Amino acid sequence: EMGLSKSYGSPNGAMRKGWNGITISRDTIHLEGMELGYKRPVLFERHAVGGEYGAGWKQVGKGKLITTFIPDDSTQDSSIIDSRILEDDHNVAVVYHNPYDNVVDLAHLFFKRCLDANVTPYIVTKKT
Repeated sequence: EMGLSKSYGSPNGAMRKGWNGITISRDTIHLEGMELGYKRPVLFERHAVGGEYGAGWKQVGKGKLITTFIPDDSTQDSSIIDSRILEDDHNVAVVYHNPYDNVVDLAHLFFKRCLDANVTPYIVTKKT
């Protein structure tokens, strides 16, 4: 549509990789004269590496899709992560991973921000 010769990755993905995905910080915005129902700051930290921005994908048809992990250590067995039957004529298979290596950095940053703001930390996760 735009006449490009190749597909380029998301700039968001490049930025997140450059930050080692430690976090995307978001805070509430308090506007003078607007009553929000809460007085204290609400802080959000989001793990921001891996995910769809770094995903590999391919259009596929009907068939069986198998995601397999093959460890670097050849003495260990490979394992099937997921297996499913694709019944639609047109599908897109998407594969990505989320490294846990930087979760400790995320936690330190989040708890430090909560301590600095004197707010109680709550941890919420989602599977998307």
